Amino acid sequence: MSHNSPKPLLTAMAAALFISPLADAAVLPAMPPSLYIHAGPLGKIAVGGILSVNGRAQSNRFDQSGPAGKYFSANVTDGLVSVAKNHGLIQFYLEAGAYNLYGVGQPAMSTGTATNLFGPLPLAYLQITPSKNFNVQIGKLPAITGITPLTGLISNSYNVQFGLGGWQQQTVSRGIQANYSAGPFSASLAWTDGYYSKRFNWAVGQLTYSPTASSTFYFQGGGNLGHTSYIGPLDNSDFYLLGYSYSGTKWNMFAYLQYQKLLNGRDFANLNDGNQYAASIDGNYAFTKHYSLSARLDYMAYIDTGTFGTGSSQTTLVGNEMGYGPGSRAVSLTLTPIYQYKHWFVEGDLSYVHAYHLTAGEAFGQNGNQPNQFVAMLNTGILL
Repeated sequence: MSHNSPKPLLTAMAAALFISPLADAAVLPAMPPSLYIHAGPLGKIAVGGILSVNGRAQSNRFDQSGPAGKYFSANVTDGLVSVAKNHGLIQFYLEAGAYNLYGVGQPAMSTGTATNLFGPLPLAYLQITPSKNFNVQIGKLPAITGITPLTGLISNSYNVQFGLGGWQQQTVSRGIQANYSAGPFSASLAWTDGYYSKRFNWAVGQLTYSPTASSTFYFQGGGNLGHTSYIGPLDNSDFYLLGYSYSGTKWNMFAYLQYQKLLNGRDFANLNDGNQYAASIDGNYAFTKHYSLSARLDYMAYIDTGTFGTGSSQTTLVGNEMGYGPGSRAVSLTLTPIYQYKHWFVEGDLSYVHAYHLTAGEAFGQNGNQPNQFVAMLNTGILL
């Protein structure tokens, strides 16, 4: 979701995926051309990858083990290799290795913990392409319901950390997806297991309209048509997102409004239904072919009529996806300078989060009662 700065190894696949409106944006780090090898009857196979590490410093550490409970930590950000066949009737995409997911306002995970979320093969799908305007994908797919698929190689975020609304967005889902395009319009429809639940009960879709080559409007929507007992309120929900992206030679940006209706059902009777709102605007300016600067402003609100995802019930969730207690709000600002020279890149990430109307024990610090957190990250690596 993570979600790092744009390293779209899927650039060549983006037209087929129809879920990557920023793939052509002139944002650093720029992925070098894929290495093509001849694989016998499969024809040309595109191979690429990324290896990066980070150092992280934070204020008001959490009362948790691992990086979340440390003021200073270091981890592998991405160690991923991709193999793709992007021509012909039968195509495929595989992405394997280790990765990490960082979100502003969220407890940091170790790379091992993050990699366990979707396994060492986070993306693996077959694509049947009967025409240039239509394809069907089956397997472990980048989820539709979210701006930013969070595994490193396919991230469209301009920042190392994703925004406040990122945990509400799905990352990888198992299922089947159909994609169709006609002129400036495209549409995708999928049947999936939502938040990687192994319960195939989510129907999701996306509509996009690109009036120009640089501008795209998109609408995402979906929901759980059944009930998932062990995942909790995130997987038992309805999700809607309205967004706009612009990709130019110097300026690039995307902005979105997001809403999620959280439904708990019989197995989570101790938790109330809730409503989550998020808004984000993220921009990047490339000063030269080597250097760019990104800035993102986020807002998130969780509205509920009672106690939701607090205390012992919070253990069923990841971090603070339900906000910082019933009725809580949060804002964040993130700045990311990026430098790239050929295959090597380095990027910094400075973020500040302020939560208000929070519930004691649900925010920052070892007692969960601090409203603010500063995070500084330095991420560097090579693109294969």
